[in-house]
Amino acid sequence: MVAERRACDACYKRKIQCDRSEHDELCNWCRHHDLPCTLNRIRGRKKKTKAKAIKQGAQIPPAASPSAAPSAAPSAVPHAVPHADSPASLAPSDGSSNFHRKITHGRCTVCRTNDSSGSPRQLGAAPLGQVWFSGQKFAFVCSRNGIPHFTSLGEQWIYSRTGLWPNFRNEDAFAFKETTNHAPSAALALKSLSGLTKQAEIQKLPERWITQALLETFTTSDFRLVFPVVDRELFEETIRLAYDSPATNPTIEEIGSKACVLAFLCVTSHHFSTQDVAKLVDSDACAKQAQLLISDFVEDASLTTLQVMVMLTLCGHLQGACMYHAIACRTVCVLGGHTLANDPHKYGNLTFQELEERQIRLLFWLCYLFDKDMALRNGQPPIISDEFCDLTLPQEYIQNRFTPQSLTSTVGSQRPFLPSDLRLSLLKSKTVSALYSAGALRKSDAELLRTIRELDEDLENWRASIPPEYAPALSIRNRVKLDETLDINTSMLRIELHLDYHYLLNMIHCASGRCVVDWSESGKEMIFGLQSSLDLSVEASRSTLIYLSEAAPRLAGEAFWVFIFYPVSALLSIFFNLLRNPQHEYADHDMGLLASATTVIRRMPMHRVTTHELEYLRKMDAFIEELGRLCQAAIAKARHEHGGAE
Repeated sequence: MVAERRACDACYKRKIQCDRSEHDELCNWCRHHDLPCTLNRIRGRKKKTKAKAIKQGAQIPPAASPSAAPSAAPSAVPHAVPHADSPASLAPSDGSSNFHRKITHGRCTVCRTNDSSGSPRQLGAAPLGQVWFSGQKFAFVCSRNGIPHFTSLGEQWIYSRTGLWPNFRNEDAFAFKETTNHAPSAALALKSLSGLTKQAEIQKLPERWITQALLETFTTSDFRLVFPVVDRELFEETIRLAYDSPATNPTIEEIGSKACVLAFLCVTSHHFSTQDVAKLVDSDACAKQAQLLISDFVEDASLTTLQVMVMLTLCGHLQGACMYHAIACRTVCVLGGHTLANDPHKYGNLTFQELEERQIRLLFWLCYLFDKDMALRNGQPPIISDEFCDLTLPQEYIQNRFTPQSLTSTVGSQRPFLPSDLRLSLLKSKTVSALYSAGALRKSDAELLRTIRELDEDLENWRASIPPEYAPALSIRNRVKLDETLDINTSMLRIELHLDYHYLLNMIHCASGRCVVDWSESGKEMIFGLQSSLDLSVEASRSTLIYLSEAAPRLAGEAFWVFIFYPVSALLSIFFNLLRNPQHEYADHDMGLLASATTVIRRMPMHRVTTHELEYLRKMDAFIEELGRLCQAAIAKARHEHGGAE
């Protein structure tokens, strides 16, 4: 006879699910909070316990089964939802006692799980990439597309708030047939290799004048200031090696130079796609050829190798970009970029070694920026550890970052200023370590809230240091009007800072979802701290969607896969807030934001719409539609339970 599972005293008191088994001495909650995992409470009669389980909705109602009413409209809201406390409405059809819903939808090929039950593989100790609410893990972010997969516990909680089972299709949104007639994008070309590719075809480069023309365009553009992937003087030597190398038995340096030229052509032909010279480049072929050459030189930790990996990171989608980014981070550290803090006082007439050191240091900062963003967005631990890096900012960075001259001048001697603000990336790194590391999970609720307050203060100090014309607004309630006269560089900087600020504010305060506060026993200070933190998270999410609704059309086309994480994160915060409190004073306003999210995302420009992008947009449309359906049901259920009030 199988032993009956019991919740430990700590989990029972907090009314949270206990994962202690007969083989474990400690449950997950007690282990991470250093609590004694005891079973000392006096238990009541069995039939009372069973009745309580039925009352709490632990069993599946026939009408709410996932297989019931398959033809129902996706957005339909029931006219009358049975009261959550009604035993009749929750009576099981098969007489089973406890219900653990098994997810029957498809499988994500990246997460490699047929359900969302919260397996140890996906929901381990570190909270990075996980969505917490009321002290429980309700979802985890797919590392491939950024769309969250809900756990069984999360889906059961959603059902308790809405009266409907969620229907999130967690299939691999990118598993389409390879025989499609659609031309793949450069990023898709990086996904698979063809063993039939001939070596002669791999080593074939576009005509030299094309590469030189794109290098000239890159050097005199704002794009070089934001993404200094190559240095002109150094890259001239790379071009010479690539084009003058022999057809047979090339050296490692010559193979790497060819890959570097190919990766450069892929990036620049994408960004300067309207230029006539860019139309002469097959960016997909360049991307694939560069990848095919990697195996021959990847062990050569050189500036050329580093530049190839950084450029492939820029032209790849999330999953491929993470792989190339990891190699780039290791390479830049081997080259010492993480400790090269010295910045030459002069910008011109540098020696070859000084040029290399300056370029390696610039690429370190690019890797650092990407590393902290990827950690927050897809749940992968950061690769670059701050403790082993000299994070001294470039000379005169703060003084020159926001001057009109630095943002508009494109002379070759101007120093690159990189995306967003390096100080904000330092704060992102601090947030990941303090709130989303494995060690952060051992903090008590009071320690966690104190850390959140400290990070909030740091973020506000950063915001106050930004010039007023660039500083993000604390909160955005109405539609914003962007200055149409700004050049693309200045406009993108303002957009980046606004979205980055509200995204990080949301990420800081949504960590409070890990707190399990007993509202009847905790002190007023604890309750106030938790409630205010949750409110700030939701307000930051509202600001993100409102600002993005105006800024979406002005984004750079190749930036879609960078900016898509902003609305997805905001949608989750608003969704959980609506289900937690469906009669909130801003409930109708938030429903409007959810309804408009699909339009906002569709207005974000893409450089080129391929099957990959179409599949992603289809998946996102379905995800947002399901969020809206569930929120409508939660509001209808709350009004029904309160006698139709409001």
